[in-house]
Amino acid sequence: MTQPLTVAMCSNRPGQLLAALDRLPDVLGPDDRLLVVVDTAVPATIRQQLTQPVGRRTVLFNGATVGLSCSRNLALKEAPTRHVVFVDDDIVVTAAAVENLRTALTGGAHVVGTRITADLQARRMPWWLTAGQLHYLGSHHPDLPASIWGGCFALDRDHARLLGIDFDSRLGRVGTNLASAEDTTLVRQLAALGATTAVLHTTEVHHLIPAPRLRPGYLLRRAYWQGRSEVRRGTAASGLRKEWARNRSGGPAARPAALALLYTAAVLTGIGRELLDQARRRS
Repeated sequence: MTQPLTVAMCSNRPGQLLAALDRLPDVLGPDDRLLVVVDTAVPATIRQQLTQPVGRRTVLFNGATVGLSCSRNLALKEAPTRHVVFVDDDIVVTAAAVENLRTALTGGAHVVGTRITADLQARRMPWWLTAGQLHYLGSHHPDLPASIWGGCFALDRDHARLLGIDFDSRLGRVGTNLASAEDTTLVRQLAALGATTAVLHTTEVHHLIPAPRLRPGYLLRRAYWQGRSEVRRGTAASGLRKEWARNRSGGPAARPAALALLYTAAVLTGIGRELLDQARRRS
């Protein structure tokens, strides 16, 4: 018997959400459900479209911005099935990918991820971006093994609940900030308690990258918030080493090396700022 899934999409971009929802019906199985959590105030016209009755779709509104982690925790609470597949609103997922995630979960995995490929939408990669910085765009390095990331991954909700693990509200994006690591932190916590994890290295989904995210300012800001996130989850030193290694993985030439220094400096700046803010709050 095929195990039903809940495909959950949490979004604070209601305009983009409508297009994302149009892509999903074709990937759902006959008994699957779609759960949408909207994490922002929504214009009346878009709210009306989102609340139109659509079979097997439930839309929840936070009413205000509470953050991605809180929205994902709400999705876990309200999902009508044991297994939940999280898909971001800028991810293009296929029916085959959903079926592969289902198969892995049914086979006993508690957390499952896919390979996430950057889709620059016919744009050329700018000189200030190499494969070593693709993780700042939520996409895997094409020449390295994938890991479980939040853009597209599946979770055994009941097992996570049994272990008392959910998404850390100190991590993940809230509004326009670029905090992160709520996904990988959850995976690490589950794995440390014996949960089975799996990465479907040959199952690929596409991350649609808009032009503004290719700008240096966005990428450096994302690196800065990576540093702040590492401090919040208590991995500042190891996180800095990890970011240095990632940023150097763009290639052996001089340009990737210089970019590695630039982006890792932004990470270090974020680490310093977060440590300073925490010290001020304690004083």
